[in-house]
Amino acid sequence: MKRLNWQVILSNLAEAREELERIETGAKKGEKISEIELQIVLEHAYHHLNFAWNARHVPAKRYTHLTDEEFNLWSKYPKEIEEYRIDSNEKEKERDKKQLKKKRK
Repeated sequence: MKRLNWQVILSNLAEAREELERIETGAKKGEKISEIELQIVLEHAYHHLNFAWNARHVPAKRYTHLTDEEFNLWSKYPKEIEEYRIDSNEKEKERDKKQLKKKRK
């Protein structure tokens, strides 16, 4: 099993968290930002979360000398991480189960 590079992981998680905390703190103080500013902040946070996963096995020396190609590759949403989704058939099954339970009462 490949070794995790916690230095790379933690630094990227910290960067993502800082972006999210900055926007959250501002919003709680009533500071309004535009939709495009929100997009930029979220893109930056996603970039670091993606980097944390995609570069998790990269040695520090390689990470500090990454190529443009690696930057672009590691910035992408990880293929290994599945997106959350609701299967409409599953949703219907759950609804049917709830209705059946109600009828039995």
